[in-house]
Amino acid sequence: MIVPKNYGPVLAKARVGKGKLLDKQKYNAILYAENFRIAISYLNNTDYWSYLSKFSQKEPSTLEIEKALFEYYYDELNKCIKYSPEEGKIFLNLLHDYELIMILIDLLVSKYYDIDFKIFYDTLTREIFLEKKKPSYDKPDTILELFKEKTIMPKLQQIISETVNDINRLTLQIKFAFWKTFLEIIKEKVGRETLLTEIFRMQLFKENIMLIIRLKSIGAPNNLIKQFITPFSFTEEKILEKLLLTADIKAYAASAAEEYQGILKEFIEKIPIFRADELEVEYNKIIARKAYEAFLTYPFKPDIAYGYITIKRFEIEDVMKMLKSKLLNISIENLKKVLILPIFF
Repeated sequence: MIVPKNYGPVLAKARVGKGKLLDKQKYNAILYAENFRIAISYLNNTDYWSYLSKFSQKEPSTLEIEKALFEYYYDELNKCIKYSPEEGKIFLNLLHDYELIMILIDLLVSKYYDIDFKIFYDTLTREIFLEKKKPSYDKPDTILELFKEKTIMPKLQQIISETVNDINRLTLQIKFAFWKTFLEIIKEKVGRETLLTEIFRMQLFKENIMLIIRLKSIGAPNNLIKQFITPFSFTEEKILEKLLLTADIKAYAASAAEEYQGILKEFIEKIPIFRADELEVEYNKIIARKAYEAFLTYPFKPDIAYGYITIKRFEIEDVMKMLKSKLLNISIENLKKVLILPIFF
């Protein structure tokens, strides 16, 4: 069958992008490189080179590496948005919005603790997502302007206007509003059986589990935590409720994993094995594997572009960690613990 014309450009972009993902040989060459100079040389003749070649002769700071790679991600994401039909743009734009949400949270935190904006801004490695209008972004309201045409805008305005004295609650409310909005759009725009929905479902399940584990670890009461949980369906709601109410999450997960099947079981059975930071990496591996499946689907839906951008974001994150590790002299064994994509190789 012929691919519909409106999907042709983004399908081509995603297929080309798939072919440019780092292969096992290139990935391992960077991982095991003796130093930064050798590691970055292995990215020659890849898409990364136009963003990183300026560092081949001069050792950069870790912030410079992050800024360059976020610029690459920004460009890849926006190319897919540009070439996607309207029904696909909305999901890719939400991935763009997520980066803005994280910048907004960082800025609100800096204001709360009275950190000078200029000093704080120098640490903002995602500045490319502010549409290159750096001088105007000295107040949270100016970042909010980027959401003025978006569904989440009224929620953000209300949260920021009503929550003044508790920065932790403010952060939780903003993240909750984002995931709630994303969930509503997913349920309205796509069916439950698509790969895009499955990828998102895993992303949301990960967010909820990590939220429960982290807030319980600092003694947050259950009634507070429950306010910020966003279950995808009744099934996830019951699992999350059990995790929330149990006194020992790891012990419960170890005994309850057999009650579930498929991906849900895989998520639950990892809880007793890994620390919170390790658990997030393990969950990202599961999500990455599902995103990779999107390349094999019938390409008449936005799944393929969403899957490509999801997997590309993970690859960029891995490259970022590998290059930074060479600058910081982090051991290869410790580096391996935080990488996501070797699961494919």
